[in-house]
Order: sequence, then C-alpha cells, then structure tokens
Amino acid sequence: MTPSPAGSSESVAAAVVEAATSSEAVLILTLTATGTSARLIAKYRPRCPILVVAEDSHVGSTCHLHRGCLPFVYPHPREKGDDDVRFVWGLQKAKEVGLAKTGDVLVLAHGWRSGTSSLNSFRMVRLA
Repeated sequence: MTPSPAGSSESVAAAVVEAATSSEAVLILTLTATGTSARLIAKYRPRCPILVVAEDSHVGSTCHLHRGCLPFVYPHPREKGDDDVRFVWGLQKAKEVGLAKTGDVLVLAHGWRSGTSSLNSFRMVRLA
C-alpha cells in the first residue's frame, strides 16, 4: 500500500491499472525515458501486460525486471512532441507480436517530463 498522500505519478499509475482492470483492457502501453512510469504501473500489479516503449536498451533491460513489463526499444532519436508517433510505433509492435488486435481496448500512459514526476496522464483507446 502506498502511504498517504501519494504523489501525482503514484496516483496516475494506480488510476491506469484501475482503468485497465475495469475496462478489461488487453494491454497497457507506456512511454519511458528512465523506466519510472513502467515501474510505478507494475507496482499496482495490472492483470494485463505492460508494453514499455523505452528510449534506451539499458532502460529496457531494467524494465524487464518488473512484473508484467515487456520492453521494446524505440529505434529513432526522441524529438519534441513525438509522443503520438511513439505510441503508434508501440501499437504496431503490439499487433506484430500478438499482444493486441483490432477492436481491443488499450490504456496509453505517459508524462511530459522524465524523472520522479514522470507519469501524469493516460488515455484509453480501442485499437482500429
């Protein structure tokens, strides 16, 4: 249990897992530069896998140690405002490896900065 009051990233991570559970999502997809968002989401033990789009192979390797995390290294340099491009890349990977198919519900989680306050938003999508 997280001590009260929880930080914003902790609260968002708990909400991501609750949303994934209540909507019967097949996958949580998160973008990470440091691995913090993946670690926080994994802490709340979601019922579905967590596809981690990492910027670095070392971060991806570390994420692999956390429960339910399946890391993939994004092959292009990060650019400002490219979150949607990285999400699309991650969704394509999820389809390729059989983690998701058309019509499935997924939860996409990310933040706008790296570090301890890195996870600040999520959205639910139906894969087209």
